[in-house]
This record gives sequence, structure tokens and C-alpha cells, in this order.
Amino acid sequence: MWLLAALLIFGVQRFAVTRLGQDGAAADVRRATFFFTTALVIVVALHFRRYFGAWLLAAGVLLNFVPMASHGGLMPVAWELIDESRAFPQITAADVGHQVSNSKDIVLLSEDIHFEPLSDRYVIDLPFYGTNIYSLGDFVAFAGVAAAATQIIVLVYSRKVSPRN
Repeated sequence: MWLLAALLIFGVQRFAVTRLGQDGAAADVRRATFFFTTALVIVVALHFRRYFGAWLLAAGVLLNFVPMASHGGLMPVAWELIDESRAFPQITAADVGHQVSNSKDIVLLSEDIHFEPLSDRYVIDLPFYGTNIYSLGDFVAFAGVAAAATQIIVLVYSRKVSPRN
């Protein structure tokens, strides 16, 4: 039930940050939804606090929350980095100050980014996925998911292998 709640929360958050506007009432709803769902994700992660990965996931979410909160619920990514990476030719200098279509990112000049070390700043090319730009919080959250999954698999396997009383 908690995992289903987590998936629903991520779905609602994804919808809000990718489909709701940046102006007027839609922007207010997007920001409120982002802040509320982020708090809920942390609550869900801490429900699974017996798993080390849940703590990492909560830490990753918090690391991402800081720069996103300072930019109205959007993750800042530096135009200079996008341009230098050459991975996103559809994003141009004209996009500075605007949200990337269907994304939680906002393109800004590096000097305009608050908490820049926590913003999207690491260009990684993954097999089967392609190139993307990640934040430190993303890596911590990914590690949390991997650690929790590993711990769950080990627990399930150890119960199947251990003698029954």
C-alpha cells in the first residue's frame, strides 16, 4: 500500500511539474503540489526507515528540494552546461528563463542559479537511456533505491534459505 502511495505521489508530482503552467493560478497549483508531494515522498521514505536505502532516498529528495524550492518548484540547469554538452540541440539561448518542455527543469544562466552545487549539473550518457543531466540529489536517491532493493532482495532470499522453525 505504501509503495502504491509512493507511485501515485510521483505521478501527481510529475504531472504538476511537467503539465501545469508557470504563470498565474496554474503556477500556484504547480508549486503547491510540488511542495506537498515532496513532503509526502519523504514521509513515505521514512515509513521504510528500517531500510538504509530509504534514508538515502529521503536525503536525495531533500538535496533536490533545496534548489527546486528556491526556483519555484523547478530544478535549475545552467544554459552554459546545456550548450557545452551539445546533448540537447533543441534547447537554445532563447530558452533561458523558461521551463524545459515536459520537464521539471528551468534553464538559467549559471550566475542566476541558487544552490548551484545541488542543481542539475552532471552530464551522463547512459546505455539504453541516452544523455541526461543529473544532480547530486538524483545520485543519492538512485543509490537509495538500489540499496533498498538490495536489502529487500537479501531479506526475502534469506527467509527462503533459512530453516523454518
